[in-house]
Amino acid sequence: MGMSLLLESAAPSGSAVEYRLQVVSVYSESFAAFLQRGEYADGASGPGLDRLEASLDRGQFPPGARLYDRTVEAAGLSTARAFGAGTVPARIVRGGALESAWDEVRWEGKPGEHSIWVISPSTPRHQELYRTALKGVGPLRQFQPYALRPNGVRLAVTSLPLNFLWSFEGSEALWDKYLSRSLDLQSGIAAVVGANHNPLFADHVFLVLPQAEAPTTYKVVLVWRRRPGVDRGALEGPGDGLR
Repeated sequence: MGMSLLLESAAPSGSAVEYRLQVVSVYSESFAAFLQRGEYADGASGPGLDRLEASLDRGQFPPGARLYDRTVEAAGLSTARAFGAGTVPARIVRGGALESAWDEVRWEGKPGEHSIWVISPSTPRHQELYRTALKGVGPLRQFQPYALRPNGVRLAVTSLPLNFLWSFEGSEALWDKYLSRSLDLQSGIAAVVGANHNPLFADHVFLVLPQAEAPTTYKVVLVWRRRPGVDRGALEGPGDGLR
């Protein structure tokens, strides 16, 4: 795939602001090597996460500790509509093409609106999105996906069955009835994990970015592991040698 991808959409108005989104997928063991005591708490920040961010910024994060089959893409029209958003023109540069290890998206949008970005793994290895680290407003913070709460508790990272999310494609009901009432957007970023209904295949991730008044760089670290209870042999044929 080329270094950039241009998506067709109507041009933003003169009031548009430039935004950046940086995303990387890593193995759970690699992520754990950076965290310090207390940084596994939901919403925690700290020097270990700061060191991880700096390592990714400088391109010093070990290449073998990253997953390359799950890059960020702009949501298509039907997905964006389900999440209460529209499509935006974006330029995507894959990690390693620049000095940093992040996949980077750049786009222009209107403050007050939100945009949707999708990570859809292309291989079945390391199927479970185990944890995330998000940076919108404030430092990089670590979160674990939790099931949607019906009691009004808002979550920065929530998990829903992927086939449930797919059933709302093209309709605004998903956002209106569920996500707008359950996502915590106070930090300027949230994530919805689509837990794959087939345990042999990987989860999908939908990033929700409320667009700030000023130019902003959002950062997302996606932490993956093999789904507990899935036999590794079910994923491999003779000679596949999946890690």
